[in-house]
Amino acid sequence: MNTEGTANFQLVDLKIGVSARDTNTDTTGLVVQPFGANNLLEIHYFEDITKANVIIALKLTDSSSGVLGRLKGMEPVEIVFCDSDEKNYIGYQMVVYDIQDRMILDGKQTQATIFCVALDAVRNSSLKISKRFGKGGGKFTHEIVGHLVEEELKSNKKVLMDESETKLSFVSPYWDPYTIISWLSWRSVHKSGSGMKSAGYLFYEDREGYHYKSMDNLVDQDTRRTVHINMETENPNKNDIYINGFTLTGTSDIFRGLNLGSYASATFTLDMKDFKYTEVPFYINDFYPEMKKLDAESQLPEFYKRFGGKDLGGGQPTRIMTKVMDTAMYTEGTYTQDLTRQLSQSMIRNQFFFNQSAVFEYVAEEMDLRLGEVVDVIKNDPRTGEVDTQVSGRYIVGKIYRQFLTENDSMSTRVTLFRDSMG
Repeated sequence: MNTEGTANFQLVDLKIGVSARDTNTDTTGLVVQPFGANNLLEIHYFEDITKANVIIALKLTDSSSGVLGRLKGMEPVEIVFCDSDEKNYIGYQMVVYDIQDRMILDGKQTQATIFCVALDAVRNSSLKISKRFGKGGGKFTHEIVGHLVEEELKSNKKVLMDESETKLSFVSPYWDPYTIISWLSWRSVHKSGSGMKSAGYLFYEDREGYHYKSMDNLVDQDTRRTVHINMETENPNKNDIYINGFTLTGTSDIFRGLNLGSYASATFTLDMKDFKYTEVPFYINDFYPEMKKLDAESQLPEFYKRFGGKDLGGGQPTRIMTKVMDTAMYTEGTYTQDLTRQLSQSMIRNQFFFNQSAVFEYVAEEMDLRLGEVVDVIKNDPRTGEVDTQVSGRYIVGKIYRQFLTENDSMSTRVTLFRDSMG
């Protein structure tokens, strides 16, 4: 994959359903209107590891059917496109949720940008759930997620999940499914793996379907490809990416970490069942050495070591959390004191997972780069020829934005990477 040249893509299928009234029967039905490459000006495709749904924006022109002028929202959209070699197909069935920049040109031609999302997202916003999950002995959190997608959202999308060892029994207080999943993600601990396990999951959608993935498992993956910065070679690896520009866009937000209690926190709980009072301290120095990381050899930055507990000269939590609980409301065996500790762990995991971000762009010949995969970034110092350790290292693909311009059949890709340790 190179930064130079033009990469072609193909529009395989694009259909939009619009309401039309039959004058003979005076009834309204759905008419499917196909759009060809001549009607499609741009595709903007968004995947985000922190978002539940893929977003697609289509800039269209319509000179004959008048379909764009009749769009009101919630119309079904089916789109399929592929890369130049027809190796990777991307296809979605979605609905229109927003219409922008609608214009009439020359009195005849209509132009508009329509924003599309899975029908699941609309169903989610319309559902407010009030019921108990995990009756009896509790239920594994990944099983609850599967139930929410399949039974509550009525989705036919696949759900690719990392199994959780966490069982919970709880009542949803009129939350929508995505809110419940987010609540579960902070409390879920991955089932398998060695070393210290931490709570923290991510829920997102890509072309394969939904993913409910443990952060521990994501950072523990093998590297799938390498991103080379400013490297010229006569025999490039087709699986690798060769780029000229690379921007480190953000590093750890210290104030955010302090406010969240990511380095040192204390949770005070009062159980209304027996009026038992408990204090649960949490210090990053106790957790970080065993935490799964992209770079297993990375050391805790000096700044964080001051929050190492009383025996290391620290001990002052930057966040105090108080919780009033009634364990009588939970199914026996599904609530433990570890739950408060897991919340602290998940805050640290979340803080470090997005510790540093970077962005690069390239002209993509293939659409095989996937959300959530691990890439190895290599940049050599131009003065010494040695590896630039401040930039190089393992990153996770966190966002993918693809832009398709039908005027010249070009496809460009902007990728946002995250890593949990700085160089």
